[in-house]
Amino acid sequence: MRLLVTIICFTLWTLCVAEDCNGPPPRKSTEILSGSWPEQTYPEGTQAIYKCRPGYRTLGTIIMVCRSGEWVALNPSRICRKKPCGHPGDTPFGSFQLMVGDEFEFGAKVVYKCDDGYQMLGEIDFRECEADGWTNDVPICEVVKCLPVTGPENGRIISGALEPDQEYYFGQVVNFECNSGFKREGPKEIHCSENGRWSDEKPKCVEISCAAPVIINGYSVSLEKIYKANERFQYKCKPGFEYSERGDTVCTDSGWSPQPSCEEMTCNTPYIPNGIYSPQRIKHRAEDEIRYECKNGFYPATHGNTAKCTSSGWVPAPRCSLKPCDFPQIKHGRLYYEERYKPYFPVPIGKYYSYQCHENYLTPSNSYWDYIYCTKEGWVPAVPCLRQCVFNYVENGISPSSSRTYLQDQSVTVQCYTGYSLPNKENTIVCAESGWSPPPKCVRVSKYTAVRSR
Repeated sequence: MRLLVTIICFTLWTLCVAEDCNGPPPRKSTEILSGSWPEQTYPEGTQAIYKCRPGYRTLGTIIMVCRSGEWVALNPSRICRKKPCGHPGDTPFGSFQLMVGDEFEFGAKVVYKCDDGYQMLGEIDFRECEADGWTNDVPICEVVKCLPVTGPENGRIISGALEPDQEYYFGQVVNFECNSGFKREGPKEIHCSENGRWSDEKPKCVEISCAAPVIINGYSVSLEKIYKANERFQYKCKPGFEYSERGDTVCTDSGWSPQPSCEEMTCNTPYIPNGIYSPQRIKHRAEDEIRYECKNGFYPATHGNTAKCTSSGWVPAPRCSLKPCDFPQIKHGRLYYEERYKPYFPVPIGKYYSYQCHENYLTPSNSYWDYIYCTKEGWVPAVPCLRQCVFNYVENGISPSSSRTYLQDQSVTVQCYTGYSLPNKENTIVCAESGWSPPPKCVRVSKYTAVRSR
């Protein structure tokens, strides 16, 4: 009796607790429900098996079961996940970017781009991760090329030249040069750009020519109006003006060189330490003169106390000197005790020293010694030692009855015998630094010369 009651109670509990599921199992975005589910309700314990959609995968079988009127996952952690595709592959001279998705998995999309100077072969620049892996091949990037280029007319390519019909690669540079007598109009070089075009048009070579320049404060000496390369144009400056550089200019590819011009001839304001000058001017022009005076104890360093403005500056240079006399260089003579006095030179005006002359030389006072004086004009006498010449014999002529002495630059008349004469028909000889000139020697006159002289 008790067993029957137990069975009846269990049956009633089962009927009270068990509950059917309304409708078929749920449909999912990543999973496909297996089998046919046409009924409106399904009893407790009914199982539904799912498969992953293409592009997704899972470990094991995904099962949902009807429990207490609801469909629940038998193993909730078992779900379908996106299928990975692995790395899409790099392309030399290019790169890619993940445009769709965050990982290399089903649904992802990468887009490729070539580096600067490279271009993609074909129009497909992407790969997509599908159920069977990556679509398309890895794009290929090839270097950009530019069309062949040739040298300009009357010019040539001097570097980077290839065969006439050969293409150039990105980055290659071509340099141009014009023939002699022509100049370049345009770039010196062009390069193959990243877009497959040359960076610029190749230059033109045009004949060099220069129009005769207008010279302000000057005038043309050359008569032509147009000049070709390396031809010269000559000009002169008006009085009071001078060449900025020189009196001619050459036609070059950049024009006249140097630029012809005449600038006013001026001199800097005179700077005379220990002296003053007049007149004072704002600008000293060519041919202007100044007169200067030196302070006490100073003297003009050159003869005179005037200077003129010239193209080379003040001439002579105005200077006041405290010590105008350097050690005297006495030709054919020497100072007495000169080694003792030498350290004290130069010396001021007014100093004087005794000196002596060498053999066959005398002082202007006809002595073998005298004094030499430092003056504002320099050392006096200017020629301290003069040659002494003895006149006592004439070869083939009348000799003097007694010897006579002459000094340098003095002369004497010579009488030659008949049929004889001094060279060049002269009748005087001069006492020179090296002796008699010409020597006192009469030479025979040829008959032909004698006849002509008659």
